[in-house]
Amino acid sequence: MEKKLLLQEGDYSIWRHDGIPDEALKFLDSIAWGNDGAVYEHKNTQEHIHLLYQPTLVAIHDNAKIQGTAVFCNTPVTAGKQQYNCYYIRYFASSKEIRGKGVMKKYAVKVMEAVRDDEKEKTVFFACIEKGNRASYKTVENAGYKNIGLIKTNGFSRFFPKAKKNIEQVNTDTLKNEVLSLLKKQYEEHALVQFNSIFLQNDYFIIRENEEIVAGCQFHRVHWVINKIAGYMGKIIMNVVPLVPLLNKLFNPKRFQFLAFEGIYSKPGFEHRLVELFEGLLAKEKLKSAMFWMGETCPLRKRILEKGKTGLLHSFIKDTDVFILASFHDLSEAEISDIKTRPLFASAFDYI
Repeated sequence: MEKKLLLQEGDYSIWRHDGIPDEALKFLDSIAWGNDGAVYEHKNTQEHIHLLYQPTLVAIHDNAKIQGTAVFCNTPVTAGKQQYNCYYIRYFASSKEIRGKGVMKKYAVKVMEAVRDDEKEKTVFFACIEKGNRASYKTVENAGYKNIGLIKTNGFSRFFPKAKKNIEQVNTDTLKNEVLSLLKKQYEEHALVQFNSIFLQNDYFIIRENEEIVAGCQFHRVHWVINKIAGYMGKIIMNVVPLVPLLNKLFNPKRFQFLAFEGIYSKPGFEHRLVELFEGLLAKEKLKSAMFWMGETCPLRKRILEKGKTGLLHSFIKDTDVFILASFHDLSEAEISDIKTRPLFASAFDYI
């Protein structure tokens, strides 16, 4: 795996890797994510990171040891009818050894500036920063990134999810093309749209009515360990909910397993069939909880919340939202303004 030295200052060096080396996987597996809000560990890192779309790792080393990371995933995105080159940042993390020392703040800014200045075409850069993670927000902001919108975290749960016989797996090229066409139409007014993570493992499913697709979504299986949830309600959720029968089936902080939904499609007026699909997928995977992420102003999100019963989990997590911080290379002010005014698209895979 090729790598390139970007900067050397004393014991610290910054390397750019094509792909994700094993040492970085071990580092990321050890990270507890979050800060002032929820603090949690990803337990699917090894599985998920190999599915990233065109990743480049930039790592801060102290001598030979990785102490900080940022993964830049390169993909085209659309905003209305306009397509842009894009890098979105994942796995922005630092080790306990360098936290509070200003190392990440100093070098992360240099890294993000260098990646941005190296581009030759119009490019959008964005990072997803949890609402409570003030340190990461400040670091990314110092690199010239601006807040362009909020992604809402949504929960869906059923204590006793019922199996649905009318769910159909999308596993042929013809059907995948039909679904893609529907998704492109549904999200044509959104910004930052890309569908790289749908059809993974052939886990996209639909419901038809009169031979017409009226609901669809992709799911990813996720396993987190929750170490902390901030606030008075957070203490109750962490300490009381695991002791309450049934509630602890929805949320067990020591082993929180759920489905992450994305590529969500619903024909207007058929949101109840989408909820039926969500419940059927929980039953299929023998789980009780799911999460999905959508822009605050996304029309489909509003329709789902208004017409579908999301379940108790939604009330536990509805305040764990994510800011989108973006920077732009060679875009006009009109293009930047256009992106900022559109509903933001969110891929669940970017949050798990």
